[in-house]
Amino acid sequence: MAVRITIEMFSGRPNPSWEINDPEHVKELRERLGRNPAARGPVGSGYTGLGFDGIQVDFTEGDAPAGLPAGFELAGGGAKDFRASAELAQALVETIPRDLAEGGGIAVGDTSYAELMLETARGEIERTLNAGTQGGAYRSSKAQQESELPDGWKAQMQALVERAPSCYIDTEPWSPYYWNHPNIQPYNNCYAYGVAYRSDTFAWPGRAHNYTIPSSMLGYQVAVGLYKDGLVQFGYPCQSGSRRFLLALCTGVYPSTLVRDFHFYRFHPETGYWSHKHAGNSARYVDESGYVIRDPGVCDKGIYTEVYDYLFQSNDSVRIR
Repeated sequence: MAVRITIEMFSGRPNPSWEINDPEHVKELRERLGRNPAARGPVGSGYTGLGFDGIQVDFTEGDAPAGLPAGFELAGGGAKDFRASAELAQALVETIPRDLAEGGGIAVGDTSYAELMLETARGEIERTLNAGTQGGAYRSSKAQQESELPDGWKAQMQALVERAPSCYIDTEPWSPYYWNHPNIQPYNNCYAYGVAYRSDTFAWPGRAHNYTIPSSMLGYQVAVGLYKDGLVQFGYPCQSGSRRFLLALCTGVYPSTLVRDFHFYRFHPETGYWSHKHAGNSARYVDESGYVIRDPGVCDKGIYTEVYDYLFQSNDSVRIR
């Protein structure tokens, strides 16, 4: 038996995840996790929006121990005793292998990634605990005022409002059931959803074409990956073919550690609103404050407050991984 621990903190990047296999350590964790059922929340029962969603615990390689579910969450908002839940989460994140690499591999001798993930998780658990909240991201009813948005963004959004875009956009009615299927939802992130391409890989822009986004993860660096995958800036030029979906790119940072991530929104021309999918959570068309998204630039995006200057258009030749 093994215990898998995942820090639910990203939308585009793979969440930090590792397994504990040592029998004595697993036994110790099993006993501690079983002492207070009120500290455990069902998977997906708490906050599932943009930002920190808590710690997910899964028993792998066989049946879960008697009295414990196969999977549950800590410090995410679904537990009855959120303080005890946060304390357990704090203990579990300390088990992160110090040479853990992006995507769950082991980078021998390099501890920088693990140290940043650990520090960020510590800070997020402490932040929600001190605030007396049960999970949740940074909230701001409007991350940006319209006057603060890039000129290129404002021009393209105005064209969409006037229904006079420079390029044709294919219509796909809002139907989240496919993306929210249990065999699909956990394995496809905001990018896969944005281009409507099931990859089952937590796709990164450019990875299918041997491009790695730098750790600084600024908007233009993510955009390079989009170009390599076959997307274009909306209107330059117009895409041929079909499945020409319109995407908005946002980037963001955890203030305490400056750890960065990216997030995408997809436009629905038949209704004028935008939808998105946070990591392995369900697809939705509302922002972090529960409002229908009419303009990703000024909606509540949690930590993803940096809007890229222009929109992007996908097409049926785009391939991601």
